[in-house]
Amino acid sequence: MKLRISNTTIVDVKDILVAELDDKSIRIRFKNNFDIVEFYNTKLESTFIFNNIMTNMDIFDARFNKAENIATEDERKEKAFEMFWNLYDKKIDVTRCRKAFMQLSLKQMGEAIKGVVNYVNSTPDKKFRKNATTWINNMGWKNEILTDKKSTRYIKPKYVQDER
Repeated sequence: MKLRISNTTIVDVKDILVAELDDKSIRIRFKNNFDIVEFYNTKLESTFIFNNIMTNMDIFDARFNKAENIATEDERKEKAFEMFWNLYDKKIDVTRCRKAFMQLSLKQMGEAIKGVVNYVNSTPDKKFRKNATTWINNMGWKNEILTDKKSTRYIKPKYVQDER
């Protein structure tokens, strides 16, 4: 397909190897290593011509085409559940837990994963920790987490002279 890129220049789109946009100019390299640079009056005009070239070429911009990297929502939810399950560390009734977790939105899943870390740290003994399904159904990440702020380390008072 032939395309007019200026008043005097017409190019065949299938022969273009690279097209680069730079403010008010477009640099085009052809398959035969021939280069041309076209200058335009405004940035808007050069952008319009560049977009016209790109839409008619059989190539894509790798920076914007991330279709292969985007996982489906179900795959993302499955990965989020695996992360949650490994962080929770009380492995009871995985099927019910998975079912409850999959009903959450992706935003709620993110909040749950952030909240589970604090919850697990606040309940180091597993027998006092809720089952994962219960924690999810009650939206435990929204609850206040009580932490023991007491220091278990011995701090020597300033008036004591002997070492421990």
